[in-house]
Amino acid sequence: MPQLPSGRYVEIMGERARYHARRHHLRVSANTPHQQLYPLIDILIDPTNNAQGCRGCTTFSGYTLADRAWINEWDDADRRFFLDWLREESQVRVIEQARSRLLAERAATHEELHTYPANLYSVLRRRIEALPMRTASARQWLNTLRNMCREGLRREELEWSRLPEFLDAHEETAQVEREALLRAIDLERITPRLSNELESEPAPRLPFAEVAQRIPAYQLQMAGYPLADDDVGVVRFHCADPHYRVGVVRPRGRAMEAVHWFLLGPYGKALHDERAHAPFFANGMAAMHAADDHARRSHRLRPAVDYSRTYEYMSLHGGEEYREWLVTLPEYHRSHFTAHYHERNVLLHIRTKIRESDDGTRVLFIEELQSDWLQALARHGSRVGIPPAPFRKEWQALALKLMLMHVVERGLDGLAWADAAVHELRYDREMKPLERLYDRDIPNALKRLGRPWGATLERARFETRSPWLHAARCNECWKVEGGAGKFSTRPRYDKQQALALIERHSKALTLELPLLRLPESMRRHIAERGLPLFGLVCETENEH
Repeated sequence: MPQLPSGRYVEIMGERARYHARRHHLRVSANTPHQQLYPLIDILIDPTNNAQGCRGCTTFSGYTLADRAWINEWDDADRRFFLDWLREESQVRVIEQARSRLLAERAATHEELHTYPANLYSVLRRRIEALPMRTASARQWLNTLRNMCREGLRREELEWSRLPEFLDAHEETAQVEREALLRAIDLERITPRLSNELESEPAPRLPFAEVAQRIPAYQLQMAGYPLADDDVGVVRFHCADPHYRVGVVRPRGRAMEAVHWFLLGPYGKALHDERAHAPFFANGMAAMHAADDHARRSHRLRPAVDYSRTYEYMSLHGGEEYREWLVTLPEYHRSHFTAHYHERNVLLHIRTKIRESDDGTRVLFIEELQSDWLQALARHGSRVGIPPAPFRKEWQALALKLMLMHVVERGLDGLAWADAAVHELRYDREMKPLERLYDRDIPNALKRLGRPWGATLERARFETRSPWLHAARCNECWKVEGGAGKFSTRPRYDKQQALALIERHSKALTLELPLLRLPESMRRHIAERGLPLFGLVCETENEH
């Protein structure tokens, strides 16, 4: 954080670029001039003028770089210093990152929201409602709440509820009504939001079927392709509705020469490669892409929308219905952004698939569970301006509760996950933090949650392949890499080709992995009564 000649400290931040773009109705492209990004960049100030320039003390000034009237109110020395500082390479990168954020977000057309967080109830509220006392002094209420913490109420829930501050403010009040206490509970700012990002699928979405049908050269000539009479044409892919055909042409008797890929549109008309300004296409995938584009223009075929698959390549082979779940805190009073996602205040993210074990058990399978925000706090504290976050000691439990609700909603048999050995095999090294998360924290949380209904952990066998290789997207192409850098290809494949390459070079494996099978009584309780927002003790456990 730079110190201006006057002694004040300022900083800039582009993490709220999407907020400002929506507010000003700005549309940013790769060609938008650099200075037109200024309305997207917040100016932060340190109102204390801390001599160390601690970013943890900074607040939003309420102005952006485009608010020149405010900057012009500064004295000449401050203004010149600040404008020169903005031209330095590091600040130029900060401003340009706003462009990158908005362009990256453009692929995400919208999101799917889930109502599961509404089924997370406040233990604090329910315990206060069950108390026989209807009125008491502020001190008596505070002592009662502290006793609740000694009897299982999570202290973190009490702290975030703002009740201690409310009671401190009413210390001189003779009596505080229980209803007033209940109204004062404020957990809205830490109420989680669960969503899946959706994106337009870039691959061809016309329902092409693979075929092998000869087509006479004269038909292709009549369609508009420059061919010799003895050339051989074969339709390789066919879409019936709307009618498109993709195929290859090979000169007769010259099998070693390169083939040409053609595309016939509705009514048998030749469609050329407009990007290459050539009559033929380089490969079948390019021809199918062109068919997809043509169908969108001519038949108003909308791009298909599917679940975001940004990190699917880091999943175990097999399974279905891949999902990336984001748990965010949209009402939280501070802003935090992570490297993995452009969304504000992502508390944690989860990657899942649905898998079936050898004995036919159908489960929601957690491929990865991670909180960049809380990991950054554990690593750096608040020294670099990272705001404190709720659920600091039980973010894993929060994720598991939400996923258990999804298990119940989908009618699955249970919840399973990749243990630390799977992740260490993928990264080809020992990883102690992952052992703590996947082999201790997750099992312990699920044991506590399932205890009232006799749910216990077991091991199940899943067919997959060695996770030492994975596919990664590079613009429009895919590559295969893995083995901690020991293996890597050039980005020259489509997704299916990359997955096929992984299958050829990865051994089939049967992994025995942990699983929580849900008893019917637990399933019914979750559906009807929900789970606690904080803590692992469900109401049923107190009722027995």
